[in-house]
This record gives sequence, structure tokens and C-alpha cells, in this order.
Amino acid sequence: MFKGKKEEQPVIRVSKTETIGTLIGQGTVFKGTLTTKETVRIDGLIKGEIHSEEHLIIGETGRIEGNINSQSVLNAGYIHGNVTIDDRLEITSTGVIIGDIVTNALIVEEGASFKGNCQMQSMISKKDEAAEEAAGKDKDVEEMSADVEKEK
Repeated sequence: MFKGKKEEQPVIRVSKTETIGTLIGQGTVFKGTLTTKETVRIDGLIKGEIHSEEHLIIGETGRIEGNINSQSVLNAGYIHGNVTIDDRLEITSTGVIIGDIVTNALIVEEGASFKGNCQMQSMISKKDEAAEEAAGKDKDVEEMSADVEKEK
């Protein structure tokens, strides 16, 4: 007569203007390379690479066995492969990643699991650019000083 309390599912965030263009449902197995220009939600199993120009949402039942390249990823499921993200990677409390990560922003909720290496690309790039710019300015000053000495 009384049913047990339903377990709450985490909220998978999609902006109000964003629509999910492709859904790989629970119980579905896809083998190969998935390439898309739209947002994809995966609740099934993907064995292969994923290339997405938009957002990738991996639900709690979603499982990826392969590398991912995407604009952004929200992972509440399981990923075994390297993940390269242009913008932001978020791993929810139920999310697991086994593999290396390259991203501009990383958000990890308490309870999430990650095994691998992580590179925060935007910070590295900005620091490298600043160092190169500073080195270039120093070189310009040295060249100008040398020119002044020659004129004397």
C-alpha cells in the first residue's frame, strides 16, 4: 500500500534556450564514433569516441568507454577515457572519470570520483602568453638600449 520514498535524481542542468538534439537512451548500446553539432544526452552505453561541438550530458546510467572532445560536459555517469573540453567540465556526486582531463574549468561535487591527470588549459595558456609577452618586452628594451649605445 505504501511505496518507499523515491530516490531523488540529480538535476541535469540545461539552459532555458538549449534543447537536447540527440538522446541515447538507457538500454541502448552505440559502438563507433559519435560526431554532432548539437547537445547530446547519454543514458545508455557508448563504446567509441565522441566529438560534440555543443554540450554533452551523461546521465547517471550513462557509460562512455572512449575519448571525448566537447564544448562542455556534465557527467553524472561513468567515463573511461580521456576528456578534452573547450569550456567547462562538471562532475556530479554520482560521476566517475577514469582518464586524463584537459579543460578550461573543472567543477567536482563531493562524492564524485576521478582517477587520472588534469590540465587547466586556460590558466596555462594565459600564463604562457604573459611570460612570452614579458620576454618580448625585455628583448625590445635590450635592442633599444643597444641602438642608443651605437648612436653614441
